[in-house]
Amino acid sequence: MDPIDHPVSQYAISVVEGDTVAGDLVRMACERHLLDLETADERGLFFDCEAATTICNFARMLHHTQGPLAGQPLELQPWQVFRHGSVFGWKRTETGLRRFRDTYHQVGKKNGKTTDTAVPMLFSQLFDGEAAPEAYCAATTRDQAGLLFKGLKRIIKRSPFLPHFMEVWRNSIDTPRTDGSIACLSRDGNSSDGINPSFLARDEMHRWTDRELAETIVESMIARSQPIDWVITTAGQNRKGLCGELRDYSESVLRGGVEDDSFFAYVAEPSADADPLDPVAWAMGNPNLNVSKPESEVRKAAQKAMIISGQLPNFKRFHLNLWTEGAEAWITQDAWDRGVAVAPFVPEDLSGREAWVALDLSNKVDTTAIAMAVPVNNLIYVWVWTYLPAGDHGFVKRAQTEKREYVGWRDQGWLEVHHGGVIKEDEIIKRLKWIRENFALQEVAYDPWGMKDLANTLDEMRFPMVEHRQGFASMSGPMKRVEERVAENLIRHAGNPVLAWQVGNVHRDEDAAENIKPNKKKSQGRIDAAVAMIMAVGRATANETKKRRGEVQSI
Repeated sequence: MDPIDHPVSQYAISVVEGDTVAGDLVRMACERHLLDLETADERGLFFDCEAATTICNFARMLHHTQGPLAGQPLELQPWQVFRHGSVFGWKRTETGLRRFRDTYHQVGKKNGKTTDTAVPMLFSQLFDGEAAPEAYCAATTRDQAGLLFKGLKRIIKRSPFLPHFMEVWRNSIDTPRTDGSIACLSRDGNSSDGINPSFLARDEMHRWTDRELAETIVESMIARSQPIDWVITTAGQNRKGLCGELRDYSESVLRGGVEDDSFFAYVAEPSADADPLDPVAWAMGNPNLNVSKPESEVRKAAQKAMIISGQLPNFKRFHLNLWTEGAEAWITQDAWDRGVAVAPFVPEDLSGREAWVALDLSNKVDTTAIAMAVPVNNLIYVWVWTYLPAGDHGFVKRAQTEKREYVGWRDQGWLEVHHGGVIKEDEIIKRLKWIRENFALQEVAYDPWGMKDLANTLDEMRFPMVEHRQGFASMSGPMKRVEERVAENLIRHAGNPVLAWQVGNVHRDEDAAENIKPNKKKSQGRIDAAVAMIMAVGRATANETKKRRGEVQSI
């Protein structure tokens, strides 16, 4: 077969000619391949069509193990044929060994990265001709490394072919025919000392922070004749980290700024200023769009991200495969303002109903808030009382330096100012008593930090106190439930301007496991009322599947 007629080259031609949607860096990877077909022999390189076809044929021996395609043979998509065929097809003329040693693959979330990585990893165990091949699922934590490893075990067990050649154990996969093995490797798990990898799978590289581990395991491949470092990831949040460095190096190679014949890169991303609602941009970041990733789900996520602006950075990372530098805003003003009830309401209109309350107690000179959430069918009615002291460091100073609207909010009754230098706890107790007298009070959620004395007092008064800390574990679920209800316009808040201001101040933090919480230090201004609201709504919706009787739509 003429290399130009191989499916690898046909995909490259389709991208370059514009028949297949792809971003600039993928187009450059395709141009590089086509140019190399013409000139690489001058550098001692050639494209082995048979080798490129063999890896793709091997993929058909594997089966999908999850999702709607579970049980069906794996059929590589054109973008996957291009990558696998390129890595295994390009050879060095002098030795016949593979050209590419280091690879970087960046695609959006849910593009089948686990199954995709299984193809070269399992193939190299059986057919690479390497003596005692060692493959590792590498990550900085044991849990992260285990995700890919578990996926490999499922694929082997469900293959009609592989169980005859590979043995699956709890902590290893053995290949007796080649004396090979696959295992997990992480900083908090197995040691990297003494390893001799022939294949490294570094999954979700954007989460790596351990430079020493990365450099140690890559350098440990030096004794192998044609090792592969297979880095596959979704875009991350910090271009200054290890993964960001690899992504930028990939661009340098693809643009021709750096010449590195041993490095293969495939970076599926649209331009940085791409419209999040543009399906073309979705296709650029997700080459498996409408295969393993439904376009309808991306559209739904895009529409939601345009309302909950705090979700936009993650939408760009997961679905456009664009690097971000962290979340800034949380909920847009327009989206929040939709929650103003058609008919104005006051707390008394909700009297007698079940109510969930949350208390965010300040250090006595900042804003303190009591939030009440009252479910009415599918809607959540929210009322928040916000307090400030009137002392030297309180209301007047903060009105001058923080928010001039404090004066108007006080006069309108949205902000309660306590005489003296600190928030008066007896006024907090008085309000909670009023709520208990007028509502079927279910819980009072509070953060125990800095509130031990008041919590004990309220507990002695038989208030239904519930500890609710403000870390990722406690705040992620409630914050996501608020986001969902704002997106669906199911929260009513009577236009409270203090609450609206503080919701707009919230900085949305996220950890590696996609848990979220408000970050008070990074937020632009006070967020105590917003935090209390999140806690109250979170508690009110924690048992939302339970049917409630006697509720009517009107209040």
